Amino acid sequence: MNWIWYLPVILVVALAGVFYPVFSRRGGSPLPIGLEGDPGVELAVERDALLVQIKELDATDSGDAESVAARAAMERELAAVLNRLDQLASAPPVQAMAIVPRNPLQISIALSLMLVIGVLTAGSYLVLGTTEKIEPAAQGESFPPEFVAMVEQSAQKLRDNPDDVPGWLRLARSYVVLSRPAEAMAAYAMILSRHPGTMDASVGLAELEVQSNDPKVQEEGIKRFQRVIASDPDRPEALWVLGGVAMRSGDRATALTHWKRLQPLLQPGTSARRTVDQAIREAERQ
Repeated sequence: MNWIWYLPVILVVALAGVFYPVFSRRGGSPLPIGLEGDPGVELAVERDALLVQIKELDATDSGDAESVAARAAMERELAAVLNRLDQLASAPPVQAMAIVPRNPLQISIALSLMLVIGVLTAGSYLVLGTTEKIEPAAQGESFPPEFVAMVEQSAQKLRDNPDDVPGWLRLARSYVVLSRPAEAMAAYAMILSRHPGTMDASVGLAELEVQSNDPKVQEEGIKRFQRVIASDPDRPEALWVLGGVAMRSGDRATALTHWKRLQPLLQPGTSARRTVDQAIREAERQ
């Protein structure tokens, strides 16, 4: 017996799951207050996406400045997400949904749709279908669809909230995760145009600038990191990048000064700390 004859049964079972709320006594009840647009769902998706990105970065850690800076940015974002999830968890629980009677008309419509879709699917396949193997299309980098959709929704909302600095920072970092540097730089620049003293935006923009292929943009990123160091001498990202810039230019003493200042700021045993330790050892050997 060809497997295609099981398709209508599988489809009907799937549709039963979709229409479950209609058959349930709670199916017609409204959502409790505060559940619409539950921020906990969006935060959980963002948390999972960040964890995936951090794990992938650790697996391919090359020890360069870009990797260290990217991981530091992701860890800060993850800490902020976890903090907000903790705050939501401590909030008072929402009121339970009231039980409402089943609606016979809705149940009849759902059953009719399930039957019609099952019959049409089987009939269409018998006329036009094939059981030959279909190769999947080539795919680029894989990101959870929920994460991509959440980023696009955030971008739309933030256009009407230009002074939402935390929101713009999250958006910029999300663009970095999605490998969309131009949009990330635009988001950071938006923050700095209205709030020039936002250190996280300055650091994020400088990180992207030093990774640019344009020497002029790279130079602007270095200058931006120098301004960051002037305001915050213990900023890890700036210390690491400026140390690398000094080392490449042959100024080993300045590189060691930056990296030795950075060393105690990193937790022992982490990949970032090991990278800095190795850079110091190699600089001292030279």
